Amino acid sequence: MPKLDQDKRFLEAGVQVLSDYLLSKELFYPLGGDLPRLTIGNLMLAHRRLTAIGYDTLSNEIDTVRAKWRVAWGQKASREIHTRLELWQNFLSDYRASPENNADRYPVEVRHRAILQLLVDDADSTPELDLLPGLDSKLKGCLIPGEFVWEKQVAIGFERVEYWFLFGTLKSK
Repeated sequence: MPKLDQDKRFLEAGVQVLSDYLLSKELFYPLGGDLPRLTIGNLMLAHRRLTAIGYDTLSNEIDTVRAKWRVAWGQKASREIHTRLELWQNFLSDYRASPENNADRYPVEVRHRAILQLLVDDADSTPELDLLPGLDSKLKGCLIPGEFVWEKQVAIGFERVEYWFLFGTLKSK
């Protein structure tokens, strides 16, 4: 999981090229250096994490680009949902096959589930999301409710009811 300072650098760099990204064919758009690749989900997650600690200076810029390129935004979000859902399914499958070897990966891998939650309202029609309740049901069977999985100061940005999967750890056996 990126640290908050990396989230800030990512968000600032991503907003600068957001229109170019939306009009490109790339789903994972390189920003250079040690920054994660730009996606709608990565942008939304970094924005949510930073807003939770009071850094909300780029909301207007993001909203302006989203409104201007609404169709492209929705198409990218739909493509990302497909990819994130596959990554999340793969992790859960790996975990079920070997809990003792994969439970500790949860704080990193649950990023995909969080991004799926953020993308739901922005995507075009995405029937694959029908798989999510089944995956969530399986997750609930092995999640030990508890503390927030990432930095404590960003927990305020993720309501426990909607983002329940960010509050706990996986059983290791």
